[in-house]
Amino acid sequence: MDMNVIGLHIHELRNQCRFIEASVDILNQSMENQAPIGIFFSLQNIMLGTNQIARTLWTPRKKGKDRATALRQALELPEKYPLNNEGILSLVDHADETNDQWISQSKDQYILYDFIGDIASSTHKDVETKNIYRAFDTNTKIYTYIGVSFNLEALLKAIGDVSNRVNQIHIRLYPDQWKEVEEEKVEPVEEKKAAPKKTTPKKTIPKKTAAKKTAPKKTAPKKTATKK
Repeated sequence: MDMNVIGLHIHELRNQCRFIEASVDILNQSMENQAPIGIFFSLQNIMLGTNQIARTLWTPRKKGKDRATALRQALELPEKYPLNNEGILSLVDHADETNDQWISQSKDQYILYDFIGDIASSTHKDVETKNIYRAFDTNTKIYTYIGVSFNLEALLKAIGDVSNRVNQIHIRLYPDQWKEVEEEKVEPVEEKKAAPKKTTPKKTIPKKTAAKKTAPKKTAPKKTATKK
């Protein structure tokens, strides 16, 4: 593959990694503020970014195999990798049909919808994973979406590894961009005094916190979790 083409893919992979890092910051803040919408918003963005990275590097489609192979070789990534799994690769494929299928199979079942908290210690501990529409377990750091669970800690560890590999190539291909970033960090003394204090955003998964528990949605005649 032409290096210019590889360079464009590397640049976009770097963007997706940075978008995920920003989403982790939002997730941390939302957990601290016990803001359910912010928590699910950031988790959705993390998963969408992960899907983009995974499909770029491990596409399941024959048409993109050559591109994926060339990029993995450049990044020295193996075929077998945590991001190369069906749950991530097919996350947004036929989303409407997947939603219809979940609604159909969960008929008359005990379902969990938009839950945040420790599932094992809640009244919903017996719910089957396949009947969870959307939930984030603050104890195990497991995010479940339409019956498929993702280990957030393992996922972010893999993203961090990909990000490091991408940056090593990106800085060689686009040194001027990195020079500009470094120059932006160096400010005159006068400006530093006037500028508000900056804090380095954490790139770790959220600490265990008492997040609000969102009640599962009631859908007649389904048995639904009692709202608390």
